[in-house]
Amino acid sequence: MLRRLLFTVLFISALSAQAQRIKNQATLRLLETAGTLMEAQQFDAAEEYFKKGLDKARATNDIYCMAVAHKGLGNLYTKTDQSKLAIDAYEQSIKEYKSQGLIVMANIVESLLKSAQGVGELYAGVEIGAKGIKMTVIDVKLSKDREYDYTLKADTAINTDAASLSYQSEKETQDAIELLYNTIKNKYAVPAKRVFIVISSGLKMELDRYNKVDYFANVIRPKNLDSSVRINYITPIQEAELSFLGIVPQKNRFNTNQLDVGSGNTKGGYFNANKVFVPVTFPLGTKSFQRLIETKTMGDINEYARTAEQLWKDSLGRAMVYEFANKRDFKSRDIVYISGGIVWAIASIMHPESVNNNYTEITSRDISEFRRLVFSSYEKVTQPDITLISNAEDARASMKNINRVLKTYDQKALLAGAICLDELVQQVNTINPSKKFIYPKYAYVGWISGYIIRQVTQQYKGLMN
Repeated sequence: MLRRLLFTVLFISALSAQAQRIKNQATLRLLETAGTLMEAQQFDAAEEYFKKGLDKARATNDIYCMAVAHKGLGNLYTKTDQSKLAIDAYEQSIKEYKSQGLIVMANIVESLLKSAQGVGELYAGVEIGAKGIKMTVIDVKLSKDREYDYTLKADTAINTDAASLSYQSEKETQDAIELLYNTIKNKYAVPAKRVFIVISSGLKMELDRYNKVDYFANVIRPKNLDSSVRINYITPIQEAELSFLGIVPQKNRFNTNQLDVGSGNTKGGYFNANKVFVPVTFPLGTKSFQRLIETKTMGDINEYARTAEQLWKDSLGRAMVYEFANKRDFKSRDIVYISGGIVWAIASIMHPESVNNNYTEITSRDISEFRRLVFSSYEKVTQPDITLISNAEDARASMKNINRVLKTYDQKALLAGAICLDELVQQVNTINPSKKFIYPKYAYVGWISGYIIRQVTQQYKGLMN
């Protein structure tokens, strides 16, 4: 008898739950229709359906659907520049999600609320590269089109020569990560969940040669690093796409190319007509090219240049031709955003007047002339003419920047980089030689910023699906 009674209770409970699910589904269908209408920019109709869904959710005391409806209305009002209504809707949604114990969803809506209020959230990235460690702190905001934008708040770098894989470089890398993490934590108050530490693709390639990726990630991990923070790595193709997203303005993403000439490799690419990223990669960067040259000669600058040019002629140039063979879109487009240490050096020395510009146009002639000067007139590189800069403060800033370049790279490093970039640009220019090459001032934080935004976007989309 007791068993039968229990079965009856469970059966009735199941029917009740099923009835609630049916009611919930009807409400969700209204809200899904509202979302579709909003994406189609039919805002008046979308608002009507969001409110219908909200009314239905209230009638059935469905707090979850009420939270979804209020979030949807917040998104709608954000898109239509009604910030006060958006803020009110988001605040209500947060309360409703929290009352259901859905804290993660509430946190997501809090990010939307901050964006509606004009307030961003700080994220930090630490890039472990072949030559050193870079820290980037960015202020991330979600636009009304659900695109994440960022503003650079801080950046710094510490040279460690991690690619040498010596005990000393490993210790220096660990100390640098610890110092930068403490800065992120204490000075900028970025919580651990918004800190990303990533081994660059160039360094990963070096580590792969010795099967040391996991070993390296463990040995350089500081003891004070929060246990929730992982040290990840990315591939050249991933880094290329992330650099593109972090460097190229959103409005130019589908008619522009991007190339980053790094120390360990060269990577870039473009988005095709189907909005699919097409990577362009070469397993050679300025530093790795320099090391290759030095395995062949220890001679003077003349012998060094001859060896470099012969290496390029014998094998490296063919690899470049092969990579571009089926990627004519890259060659036919008019604008290329280029970045990397050697590009920074050329922009600084050939265009000292643009020290404060966020974007500097560099011509193929600038690059080939820089290559010539480094080889045959190095004093003009070390003592560039800045007399045309009329503003004294700008002149001082320019010289400071040039001195940073010269402290970072010696003559042979600059020559290796210039040969690498010059040959690359010549190959890119075979179809359309009138291309514009644009150096973004903050390109050096491009891929790590792109990495952060990609992580945030994926988290948001994953929770919304």
